[in-house]
Amino acid sequence: MDSTDLIIPHRAFSAGLGENCIVTTLCPGGGERMRWRMVVCGPGRIDLNPPAMHQSQLNHIEAAYDLYSYQRGGVLRVAITL
Repeated sequence: MDSTDLIIPHRAFSAGLGENCIVTTLCPGGGERMRWRMVVCGPGRIDLNPPAMHQSQLNHIEAAYDLYSYQRGGVLRVAITL
């Protein structure tokens, strides 16, 4: 053993893990969807600035829905307040 070798005590390293195993998976076709998302969200493809949000009171919900449904003024989200 060289003096530069790193020794990690097995018990200390695995403390708390026991016999547990972490498994992740994607639903069928998930890998292809993930590849597509990576292309869509590639460099320069989307605006990462916060989306335009509009706040509107409940009694003006029809006008707020119009803003949202036609993305007038760049509105992408509407928060309805009382």
